[in-house]
Amino acid sequence: MLAEAARSLGLEKIINYGGDGWDYDTVTALDSHGRTWIMRAARRVDVVPLLMRENAILPHLQIGLLTPKPEKFGALENGFPCAAYQFIPATESSAETISAEATHLAKALHKLHTTPKEIWVDHVPSSPSWLDRTREQLEVTAAHVTWPTHILAKWREILDLDQLWASQPVLCHGDLGPPHLLSLDGHLVGMIDFSDMQFAPASVDFGDLLTAFGKEAMLRVLISYVALSGSNLETLLAASYGYRELGPMFTAFHGINTDQPDFIEEGLARALEIFEPR
Repeated sequence: MLAEAARSLGLEKIINYGGDGWDYDTVTALDSHGRTWIMRAARRVDVVPLLMRENAILPHLQIGLLTPKPEKFGALENGFPCAAYQFIPATESSAETISAEATHLAKALHKLHTTPKEIWVDHVPSSPSWLDRTREQLEVTAAHVTWPTHILAKWREILDLDQLWASQPVLCHGDLGPPHLLSLDGHLVGMIDFSDMQFAPASVDFGDLLTAFGKEAMLRVLISYVALSGSNLETLLAASYGYRELGPMFTAFHGINTDQPDFIEEGLARALEIFEPR
């Protein structure tokens, strides 16, 4: 099914098949000119609007890094959409690269966060607020997961700290981990997979950087970002730590929402690591 869809887009020579995170199947293939493309296809019905959103926003996104630009569009036999963009020849970034390229990443995030609203406003919901959505997600997980009582209480306490979440929401990437920040020869060159874009506090992106790359790398990026944005360093840092602590809840919610118990178990295990370290 994937090969047929790729060939319908003019991608005749299949190089390999793969999975792209939680939500997509991928095909790497060559066109008749020898150019390499990545075709992504939604795995589930709930992913379809995320792919369509990317298709609408990414052609207009300018952040000073290479980003996927969907150019070929089609559908699988099951009707799920697929889209292809030219391959970005780079690999996932390390904490060392993020630290060294902190200013570059800070500039890219500032450009992303200040993307003109007309580019994304019809595709990224701004209501209910991030805080209201997150509180609702927490209560959903509380009804399905046997969280330790003190962990639930801590999460509710974090979300009740209004001063952490009072900053003006921005367009966030929503999933800044090593596979989505691409480097070449030690230089940050690309940002990919914008499926989790959301209108949220900037701390969402910095909390993800903290989780994925550690405190030193995140702090270097944050300091450069604050110099550009005028944000309050202490508040943004505290909110970033708060978001990181909420991370296991989001993982479990994804498992509940997509009926994948493994993610629920992963979320519970990560929560215990954070709040009950050995």
